[in-house]
Amino acid sequence: MNFRNIKEVDEYYKYPMSYRIGSIYDDKGVIRSYSNGKKSDYKRGKFFYYELKNDFVKQKFKMNINNKKKLRLIVKTENGIIDKGLYNVRGFYKNYVRLQKWFLLYYFITLLLYYLKLIFIYLIFY
Repeated sequence: MNFRNIKEVDEYYKYPMSYRIGSIYDDKGVIRSYSNGKKSDYKRGKFFYYELKNDFVKQKFKMNINNKKKLRLIVKTENGIIDKGLYNVRGFYKNYVRLQKWFLLYYFITLLLYYLKLIFIYLIFY
């Protein structure tokens, strides 16, 4: 989904706190992170690397791991603001948090469960 600016995103999702903050959080971790294109955030392979502002924000991302909570990634591009969807926190690298697109993980788990079910059926009936 595309937006004109980050304020419009935060109003659409009804996020708490100021739209001027890069990462919005609650008591379970980060809710939304905004990459404004001015920092050294980057995508490599299946991961998005979001530069950490300080240790306080890093602790909030760690809470996402502990609580198994997804966050929404918003990225500013030349064409406007893009909602990249839900991401899981997969760890840290240097001064970055490593984010992975949620649907890839969901797809993998769904596929794995499907094949386990087939194996189970095969073992029972053959």
